[in-house]
Amino acid sequence: MKKILILTSERTGTGHKSAANAIEKKLDKQEYDVKQIDSFSMMGRIGIFLENLYVPVTTICPLLYYIAFLITQIFPNFMHFLVYLLLKKRLKKVINDYKPDLIISVHCMFTKSVSHLLRKEKLNIPFYINVIDLVKPPKVWIDKNANAIFVPTNEVKEDYIRRGIDYKKIFISGFPIRDDISKRTTPKKIEDKINILVVNPSRNLSKCILYIKEIARINNASITVVCGRDKNLYKTLIKLQESGTLSKEIVINGFVNNMNELLDNAHIVLTKAGPNMILEAAKSAASIIITGHVLGQENYNYKFVEDNDFGFKCESPNRIYEELNEFIHSKKIDKCLKTVLKVDCTDGASFIANFIKNRIIT
Repeated sequence: MKKILILTSERTGTGHKSAANAIEKKLDKQEYDVKQIDSFSMMGRIGIFLENLYVPVTTICPLLYYIAFLITQIFPNFMHFLVYLLLKKRLKKVINDYKPDLIISVHCMFTKSVSHLLRKEKLNIPFYINVIDLVKPPKVWIDKNANAIFVPTNEVKEDYIRRGIDYKKIFISGFPIRDDISKRTTPKKIEDKINILVVNPSRNLSKCILYIKEIARINNASITVVCGRDKNLYKTLIKLQESGTLSKEIVINGFVNNMNELLDNAHIVLTKAGPNMILEAAKSAASIIITGHVLGQENYNYKFVEDNDFGFKCESPNRIYEELNEFIHSKKIDKCLKTVLKVDCTDGASFIANFIKNRIIT
């Protein structure tokens, strides 16, 4: 049985892990032996510290994260060299023990550092990269030595060609989306109430609460909030409901296992610019409003929404009521619920699994 090693991250946002899980599931169906590793753990204590720091820094001090991001943009090769020095011993051991026939990275920090290790150790193992940014990925994703680079959109492919990547190595795969979300072929209809789904609209707690309070002012709307693993947000919203500050008609959830059902029911999704949530909303034929982004990391993802005309960006909670109300009552939402059906939601995980089966590993 052929072995495939997937390099991912457990705690630097949901996109990497979600993509890795989707790819693994498709490869499992084709009866490959698949192993995921949290690549930050391969960097020892420093890597684990950096991974655990991601959520606190992007939440409490986003400017600091943005400065670090800019440094990686200015000195990407230096960053990859440091990563290589930190992970080479442990990753080499994993490779020697597991003996993979192929390595796939779904995290930008583990691109050049990994291909450098493979060349340095003279390991003849194909190395693929799955890019998960939708419009303009950071420079650290770029690795001219990768054997294949899977990108979610044509915009990314064209950007990579301009940056000097061999077009023969670039494949538009789409984004690896979980397969329990059904692709709709007819637009959703607004009958009694408009269903609004709010999914972690900001990493800032105060902004999240203000967003939800303002959205709650919308007339004739059914509002559902998903806090995910943000326990602080969940507890705060429950307290606000108990005190009467927030309407008890708003459904507040923590981590959920029925996101596919919530998306299928939603006419509007308000969320920050995570690529997986954008594509999952599009696949479920919901319009989307981008309410925030991780500085640097998700800067341009909103353009995917606006260019495909199925929503807009509003990163000010003080303006969300006005813009959301206008969006609904001007009937712009009706247009978005139709145009979202045209968004390319190609199953990237299936594309990658079939590529591996047909071209590399038989």
